[in-house]
Amino acid sequence: MALVKQLNEFPEVAVIYEKLTRRESLNNRDLQIIDELSKETGWSVEDIMNEIKDLDMEPSSLVDKYQKLFEKYLNEALELKGKGDYIQAGEKLWGAVTALIKLYAGKRNITVAHWSHGKLFQFVKNNVDKKPIKLSGDPEISPRDVFYKLLIEAGALHDNFYAGDLPDDAFEIVFNKVIKLIEKVKEII
Repeated sequence: MALVKQLNEFPEVAVIYEKLTRRESLNNRDLQIIDELSKETGWSVEDIMNEIKDLDMEPSSLVDKYQKLFEKYLNEALELKGKGDYIQAGEKLWGAVTALIKLYAGKRNITVAHWSHGKLFQFVKNNVDKKPIKLSGDPEISPRDVFYKLLIEAGALHDNFYAGDLPDDAFEIVFNKVIKLIEKVKEII
């Protein structure tokens, strides 16, 4: 049922899913859509194609995949930041965040389409506990609020990928906030 819902919500992805499962060639429009999804998520084109191919899989069976994607994009973000490529570092950190949310969803066997910011926020609203808990010596906070903060802060880095107007010192502050929020989400998971 989750597959049908996703394919109905994203008909352009449905066409690509059908072609990929039948091992048909993709046309230029399909490749443009995949490229746009890659930019929206911070994931590589190859990872997007694999994600589309896996749409019919149980989310719980993809937990290891999302763990690896999370680690891959987090490491890339840290490496790019170290090289001073803040635009790409922020985008890869956004990719790590989307993979982390899919990891959390997969552990609960919930499908979430991560190529829509609104879908990510809706997933958090509907599936993350709002009862405050204690995390790493901080005051109590709800897991939902931690996820919301993570999406908001990482979203600023993702927006910077397109606008490129975030000053370096502001980038450092936001990037470091996202890293700290990721650690809190890992505690929740």
